[in-house]
Amino acid sequence: MPLLDVVFEALDRCQISLAQFITMLLTHQEYEDHRFVVDLLEHSNQVFNAFLQHPASRAQFTQKSFSVVENTYLQELCCLASEDNGSHFRASSTSTEQLENFSLTAMAQKMEVNAPKWWRLLGTLLDDKGTADLTGRKDGGGDKSVDDAREIEGDDDEYWDEVDEIDLEGIINGLTGELGTRPAMTDKRAKRRAAIKLMRKTIITSILMNGWNQKSNALQSLLGLFLQSAHTPYKVINTLAHLGISVSADTINMAVQSLSKESHNSLQRLGRSLLASYAYDNFDIDLKTHTPTVEKSNDSLKHLTSGLLFPLVHGVMLNDLKCSEELWRKSVLNLQADEPYSLPKLAWWDLLKLHPEWMDPNSKLSRHDQFNAWAFLVDLCTNGPEYFHQFKSMIQDPHPIEQIPTVKTPIYAARAMDINNSTVSGNIQAVTELLAQGGLADPTAMLEENTDFNSPDISEYVILVHGDLGTGERLQAAQLRRSIECTSWNRLQHVIFIPGLFHLKMACADAIWRCFISPMAAREDETSLMHDVAQLRPKETGIYTTKPGFRRIHELVGHAGACRRLDCWRVHAAKNGRFSSLEDFALSKPTLDDLRAMANEICHTYIANHQLDHMRRKHESERDLQFENALLLNKYFLLYEELSYAMNSGDIGRVETCIVSWIPILKAIGKHKYASHMTNFLFNVHFVYPPGLRRAVRYHILINPTGRPMKWRAVDWCVELNNLFTKVKNGGKNSNRSVERIILESPLVQVYRNLQGLVQQSFGHTHLTTNHAAPNMRKTFAKLQERLTLNSPHVVLAGRKSQYLIDDLSEKGQGMMEKAAEQGDLLVENESEIMEEGDGLGDIIGELL
Repeated sequence: MPLLDVVFEALDRCQISLAQFITMLLTHQEYEDHRFVVDLLEHSNQVFNAFLQHPASRAQFTQKSFSVVENTYLQELCCLASEDNGSHFRASSTSTEQLENFSLTAMAQKMEVNAPKWWRLLGTLLDDKGTADLTGRKDGGGDKSVDDAREIEGDDDEYWDEVDEIDLEGIINGLTGELGTRPAMTDKRAKRRAAIKLMRKTIITSILMNGWNQKSNALQSLLGLFLQSAHTPYKVINTLAHLGISVSADTINMAVQSLSKESHNSLQRLGRSLLASYAYDNFDIDLKTHTPTVEKSNDSLKHLTSGLLFPLVHGVMLNDLKCSEELWRKSVLNLQADEPYSLPKLAWWDLLKLHPEWMDPNSKLSRHDQFNAWAFLVDLCTNGPEYFHQFKSMIQDPHPIEQIPTVKTPIYAARAMDINNSTVSGNIQAVTELLAQGGLADPTAMLEENTDFNSPDISEYVILVHGDLGTGERLQAAQLRRSIECTSWNRLQHVIFIPGLFHLKMACADAIWRCFISPMAAREDETSLMHDVAQLRPKETGIYTTKPGFRRIHELVGHAGACRRLDCWRVHAAKNGRFSSLEDFALSKPTLDDLRAMANEICHTYIANHQLDHMRRKHESERDLQFENALLLNKYFLLYEELSYAMNSGDIGRVETCIVSWIPILKAIGKHKYASHMTNFLFNVHFVYPPGLRRAVRYHILINPTGRPMKWRAVDWCVELNNLFTKVKNGGKNSNRSVERIILESPLVQVYRNLQGLVQQSFGHTHLTTNHAAPNMRKTFAKLQERLTLNSPHVVLAGRKSQYLIDDLSEKGQGMMEKAAEQGDLLVENESEIMEEGDGLGDIIGELL
């Protein structure tokens, strides 16, 4: 009798089928601990395999198994797509906080925790453990699809080889939760493959979550805004939206509207605190897609105005700004004052006392001389022979005169305004509109109209407004014209204008060009600056003689100045030690103390000082006119370098001393408005403004957007950078580029930049830096130094003539100002002379790039 017949008879007598018997064993609690149940569960895999191998039940059992697995995965995806999981992103209420808090690492970790089975399946499909494990063949006999996959994966190797290994470790550790530990994979290629697979698992899961629940769109929304910030065409965005990778263009527009509204609210919160500073400037947009008509033939060129706000830091309090009435009593525009305030009689030389000179007791050098000696030493240890490079890290930076505390200052972009501020009325509109964006309005008008506009009363307070020289002149003209108004708001009494130092730096660069390159005769000498240009920029000599722009002059000062200072080292070393070259001098192995002592001597010998006047009184046969010109060139170059260094380092004391030195130079070269306005600005700051306002103005004429040393920037530079992004990178493309779109996206400049950085970092992009490495100028400098050796401007040759004698602009400008003071002339030109400087935006964009 077969073994199982007894079992079958027993089941028949009990009138129960085998299926019912097994079901009862597994579903009734009284049999939960029965040995047959335990045995059945322990051998369930064998039973499962038997069903799969039986021809009659294979199809049905496989289908049922798939249904179970399918439901398991769907439940996990449903859990991931739920609102409680935090994957919902409402476009109509998008905020910068949502974007800043997004983390691909956190998203991947959450997916792995809440959907472990699905995550494991994706790992299997994407070959997390290697193709050999998947195919079960390690001898290369795998199927063709696997080989193709390997080939495709290999195509990414060249790209991922560019990703830094440290970045890859961060991506992998973050996504796998192994923070602070060394990853198991030590091979770089294995790391990059793991990183890209984890990214793909996250993206695939996000697409399925969005398909299950359309509101689960966190990753799609982020990528949609990223595509918008990168000017991706709408047809591409909509295609990716249909694929589940991005949200639609309409949803993106809703998010942009929400972000723009949030930016408006942030500006009002900052502005209503009254502890905010404002800056604005004009920019032009040429809408080439515009179709001209008879009525508006030139309407394609639009004149708009951009603005920035940033908080007042460094301990500035409201009481420091509560001085509007005090300043109005002192103003020369106040003709109705009971006792007219008489301004102290001041002249330019009074500004020399702002920061009393401190002489180094050891070197007997003034502040300017100390900086010049430092610059000579840095040039030698940077661009000189290799021996001197060891001292570069030992050179201490110049001691600051008055350092602004290093604090990161956030910058808020205002909504661009459809206002042309090239006129006085346009500037009035721009200031009024910009203050309105900051939540400020006319207090009298609000009382009369009984509006709900919650604006603080600023009648007793002042507002700091930054701009270029043209902006300052028009604001002064507006205050002059409105001085007869009855209310402080209508008089623009609250506006305290602060000139932009970036435009002042451009004026200084232009003064150097006017002095050494613009005159045709100044280009003739073998030792002239124009011959340096021929060595450094041989294909741009024509540009330098006409309109080189700021960037070219800025680079010329740096490159030609460094080569000429190295030539000073060569000449001085040959004079003292009879060394024929700097290489021979390096072989003598001088110490850093020796170099410091020589630098102190050099800055007395090869830079124009009081001895220049004595030289020019000698007989012509004893003079070297080209040597005299070289001394003046070194002086102006180093004065420009010192101004740049002071601005970058946030040394407001050094900035002011440099401005005082540049004022007579600007006056002598013909830039009278800059000389007059900077003089008046310093007079007002130090002799008119109360101490609290004085500190607020001086400590906010430069800001530090990053909070790092040597990263200080002029406020007008930040405005120009904002203009660059608004004009070039934001505001739509082609037919979508309109004034309305530009205005809508203008407050989102920083949001877009942060978003692009987040996506690029999350998805392992390469070549992210916009700060190119400095070019290798060693051979170029060597070529120029060879020419300077042949025709050295720093070796005195008695009787050497010059086609053009450079004026001592400092002395000439001081004489002009002394004469003007004796005649009682005003420091500021008449209103009829007000006109905007001709500095092109192209020069500024070139510097920004």
